[in-house]
Amino acid sequence: MQYFDNSGWRVPSSDMRTFGESRSNYYRLDQPQIAYSSILNRIGRHLGTDLDITAEQFEVRVASLLSTLRSSTDFGNLAGGVYVPFAFKRAQQAADLGTELQDYLLPGLQKSFTERFPEARFKAVLQGDPALANRISLDPHAGYQEFVDASERGTVVGIYFPQALQEFDLASQRRQMQSLPQPPGASICLSGGIDICAALTGIPELLFSEDFYTPIPTMAAYVHADERLVLLLKAYGPHMEFWCMTQMLTSNVTQVSEQWAGGLTIYNLNEG
Repeated sequence: MQYFDNSGWRVPSSDMRTFGESRSNYYRLDQPQIAYSSILNRIGRHLGTDLDITAEQFEVRVASLLSTLRSSTDFGNLAGGVYVPFAFKRAQQAADLGTELQDYLLPGLQKSFTERFPEARFKAVLQGDPALANRISLDPHAGYQEFVDASERGTVVGIYFPQALQEFDLASQRRQMQSLPQPPGASICLSGGIDICAALTGIPELLFSEDFYTPIPTMAAYVHADERLVLLLKAYGPHMEFWCMTQMLTSNVTQVSEQWAGGLTIYNLNEG
């Protein structure tokens, strides 16, 4: 069974709802340049996390993860997609996921973004039920609790693949995790708030292009108490916005969008 096509896009099965049978290239990303020292510096300064890893160790760990994926029959094609490396260590007594996102991760991302683009604006838009604190849980199939637990034990080194689930509706992003195997020598999760914010804090220019439109990353591992809502990030011209917004097209039909992009994150603990 082929899990990913040559572009790193998850091959959907018949029970998955996608915008098309294959991913279009209208909303796209360029592979960013990877400057490991700058990524660690931004994440450490703006997210306030104690990353006990050097830039050289970080680069070696990312190279090892990529090599592991490329040698895998199941995940070799995923490694051909756009990827963003990051490192993160979560405080053991961190706030609940919603408070962490609202009071810590998004402000840190904003600082990194406005430092990189001082003339631009970062804005948070919360529709409907605006609260994030104590309102976010995890999809049980996302594998995200294992990621959270690992990041509390030490520095996690990860690779975020932002377009792996582009054009999948939210339910299908979550459902496909049940049939996805574990990569050899690493762990996998559906992308959520911590890894996406860490990745974009390290490379804040990811969603910006003067040549084409870019996709909208969805934090599909995160489930709002109002399950009609979705959490996402979007570039508006030179600006970036976080949205907590409805995914409902009608009372019974959810959004399936060419632009919405679920991500997959491959990670392991730094072994130094």
